[in-house]
Amino acid sequence: MTMANAGTSRRTKVAKIMTEVFAPPILVVGLLVVVGIHSTSSIGQGLLLSAVAGFFAAGLPYAIMLVGIRRGRLSDRHLSLREQRPTMMIIGFVSVSAGLLVMVWLDAPREFLALVGAMLTGVGVALAISSFWKISIHAACAAGSVAILVIVFGWIMLLLVPVVVAVCWARVTLQDHTARQVIAGVVLGTFVAAGVMSVLA
Repeated sequence: MTMANAGTSRRTKVAKIMTEVFAPPILVVGLLVVVGIHSTSSIGQGLLLSAVAGFFAAGLPYAIMLVGIRRGRLSDRHLSLREQRPTMMIIGFVSVSAGLLVMVWLDAPREFLALVGAMLTGVGVALAISSFWKISIHAACAAGSVAILVIVFGWIMLLLVPVVVAVCWARVTLQDHTARQVIAGVVLGTFVAAGVMSVLA
């Protein structure tokens, strides 16, 4: 193997790790846990709310996706084929909507409701765009997560911006997205998450 090939192989390996570690379901669950604990009076209550919301926002859609992959209806966990995205996003939208209703029923704190509302809005906008263009959901989710953390915990959370850059780099390196698609994802994630969170929280 030449030095050039070895370098390419290492970059690809790192990009794959970044893609998996910062996959949308992981970021969604992590964000729910952090904001859930922050917005409630006890860690136990925060974990309970985040577990219930996480089931609707990530667990259930992810389980349905895995079934689709096993049955050959979906190509992979990252939905590389744009044509397969709308159906899964509709499922995600319905599931997160149900989760939001459950959160209202459980009388979740306003900040936590705002977070789930921001997630629901993000899925809706991404669904509309994915019907004709393959925007990067990884980039949108990473950027949106940082935007929400900045709103909740302050400007110190901007130290996480390099994570967003790394996720964008990984998606382009793996040729799953173009530079335009990851930039669009960052813009979408940032403005939707920050806008909805600021208004509702």
